[in-house]
Amino acid sequence: MIPKELSLKKISKVYHSTTPYINKTPLIKNNNFLNNLFNTNLIIKYEFMQKGGSFKTRGAINNILSLNKSQLNKGITAVSAGNHAIAASYVSNLFNLKNKIFLYESANPYRIKTCKKFNANIVFTNSDDSFKNVKSAEQEGYTFIHPFDGKFTLQGTASLGYEIYNQFKNIDNILVSVGGGGLISGLGSFFKQVNPNCKIFGIEPMCAKGMTESLLKGKPLSKVNISSIADSLCAPLHMPYSFSIAKNVIDEMITVSENEMIQAMKFAAHHLKLFLEPACICGIAALNNKLKNKLKNQNTLLILCGSNIDYDSWVNIIN
Repeated sequence: MIPKELSLKKISKVYHSTTPYINKTPLIKNNNFLNNLFNTNLIIKYEFMQKGGSFKTRGAINNILSLNKSQLNKGITAVSAGNHAIAASYVSNLFNLKNKIFLYESANPYRIKTCKKFNANIVFTNSDDSFKNVKSAEQEGYTFIHPFDGKFTLQGTASLGYEIYNQFKNIDNILVSVGGGGLISGLGSFFKQVNPNCKIFGIEPMCAKGMTESLLKGKPLSKVNISSIADSLCAPLHMPYSFSIAKNVIDEMITVSENEMIQAMKFAAHHLKLFLEPACICGIAALNNKLKNKLKNQNTLLILCGSNIDYDSWVNIIN
């Protein structure tokens, strides 16, 4: 059951309202070498070329456009390991908003530097305290822009589905990296309405498999054990709203190991000439392993959802 706030009509409206503030990112059909290697017709969405470096900007923009003047004057707050913090920093700078951005102490220097470039008011935190920090900020008057939950955030991720569908309609499978579940919930809600037979695969690290375990338990976990190099996918918990949608749109969850992600990073550098963070290449890791040769003669969409990483950090991970 897709809620009415994620109807096709609403998603279309959101897409067109956010269009002035986002990039329409490239969607590219792959060459025969990669198609033969993975034994599927591979289409790649280069969403890491989005403003702010990830899909998170779509949800952040839609949240801002939903606020009234009083809320805008009081500012926004956000919490993140990096990509959502950058998106929130970008939109607060774009709309000249007061902000309080809670960033994990473990965030790499590049993400911290990028947030500062957008004049973010950064407060460092950790996964245990982060959402408590946000509640305190809300009590001060800031509006919380959730990284992976709430109708405005999911409308933003659903609008990515709208864009993809208008670039290429005949899609049999979609591979989506999963952290908190906001991307797969929004994107999946769109595609299950326009093409119910399209299979939605969620890919997450073995060392941060919160969605896999939530689906097995039938409820969103309030505490997830996280210890992965894919820090952008290390959501410390899952939320009832996004989970209620995720469980209805996800066809299958697949986990990938730390080493499989590292090999996928090397693969992307060698074959795509792209230096991508671990969270971005989970789909490649799945295609190289558990999904290898299982999607034959089908059109498979791989979403490179975001990548905010510097070269030194990339090298440290693959080494």
